[in-house]
Amino acid sequence: MAPVPGEPFDPCTIPKSAVTASGLDVSTERADFAGITTYPGWKNCTWDGLGMDSWYYVSVMSSINSMAEYLRSPQNDRHVPVMVGSRNAVQMHATYQGDPPDGCAIAIDASGNLLLIVLDTIGSEETMGDPCQAVNKHADELEPFLPK
Repeated sequence: MAPVPGEPFDPCTIPKSAVTASGLDVSTERADFAGITTYPGWKNCTWDGLGMDSWYYVSVMSSINSMAEYLRSPQNDRHVPVMVGSRNAVQMHATYQGDPPDGCAIAIDASGNLLLIVLDTIGSEETMGDPCQAVNKHADELEPFLPK
């Protein structure tokens, strides 16, 4: 599943069976980023959690930018090193996610490009669990389907 050179990986190519096995609803799949379908240098795929009481969605984002560039942004703070599968990764919160945060993200390097797995609450839903624990679970389960 290597991306085309100069193009980010398309997260919507992650097998539907893997998305479902991770506890995400494939019927809610959308390839936009906050309603924006074209964001230069990025590809995105988003799914809501399964069930009527799901309080979050997960976006897998891919960029031709480097992880180092992304992590330098002042909007991403509270960096914590984590492992996703056998890969070194960085867990973080964006400033918009509040304190305590109502979302969490994982950044993974993929041969010099950036993969992000972001979990945020749906609309005004209450956070019903630990967002970082939930995004770590999804990252671990989807990692085998992401480019190295």
